[in-house]
Amino acid sequence: MPVPFVLQKPLTLQAIAEQYWDLTAIPRARAFAVLAKNCPNDLEKEKLVEFSSVEGQEELFSYANRPRRTILEVLQDFPHATKSLTLEAMFEVFQPMKPRAFSIASAVESNKLQILVAVIEYKTKLSVPRRGLCSHWLKQLSPGDVINAWVRGSTFQLPVDKQTPLVMIGPGTGLAPFRGILQERELSETPTAAPLVLFFGCRSSTADFHCEKDLKRMEQSGMLQLFCAFSRDQPDKVYVQHLIRKEGVLLKKLLVENGGYVLVSGSSKNMPEAVKEALIEAIGDANHIEDMIKANRYQEETWA
Repeated sequence: MPVPFVLQKPLTLQAIAEQYWDLTAIPRARAFAVLAKNCPNDLEKEKLVEFSSVEGQEELFSYANRPRRTILEVLQDFPHATKSLTLEAMFEVFQPMKPRAFSIASAVESNKLQILVAVIEYKTKLSVPRRGLCSHWLKQLSPGDVINAWVRGSTFQLPVDKQTPLVMIGPGTGLAPFRGILQERELSETPTAAPLVLFFGCRSSTADFHCEKDLKRMEQSGMLQLFCAFSRDQPDKVYVQHLIRKEGVLLKKLLVENGGYVLVSGSSKNMPEAVKEALIEAIGDANHIEDMIKANRYQEETWA
């Protein structure tokens, strides 16, 4: 295996721990096999071998994945194995940090590169709250700090004809690419008459209504038709798919009669399939949605 670029120059172990290894990562089965190899304690070794075996994967999931237990917390639970770690073993036990990708939430014409980031923090059965590695690092930055980043093209392919209707569906930070599209249209010297529709969803209108001022300004100008689902603002939870089902007349006109596009952005867990089912129900034609997918008029940009 080739040596990663970042490790091709002399680095201190402290620098590697701070800048290369993800010490908040959930260890994989391979890490437990490495810890078991030189472990001098029989009880620890037996448990480590179990976690690294095929038969022990359910136990491993309950121990590590379900509570989101980090590799550092695992090392604390197995002190004898930890004391026997060699430098070579550390590079197998600790995973390298993975790049984080964020959709650009601003137009080129704005001369600013803005991203929309949700700061991840939640509780499990463990006493210490789980925190997103990158989101918390970004939160701690100060104006003027310099970071390394690169830009790659969006997977969304917008219609060439600016008169083509766009139906954008972006719960949470899935709003990011659509905010960029909307800002580009707003700043364009040639105003478009194409219908722009956005289905946005979040927990509360007072807590995480991202870019609220921008969206309401665009709605008031007549450029945007905005539908918001605030899931926790009422006893029964409301999500974007519920609002989509109610807008059958509008969606038939835009997607069936006028050849519009659907763009979906956000979590890849349950949302994309729920949105697809809601659109099928709204327009009453599953074949039309499948035809849109084949023609690249139905596009998704989602992440885990």
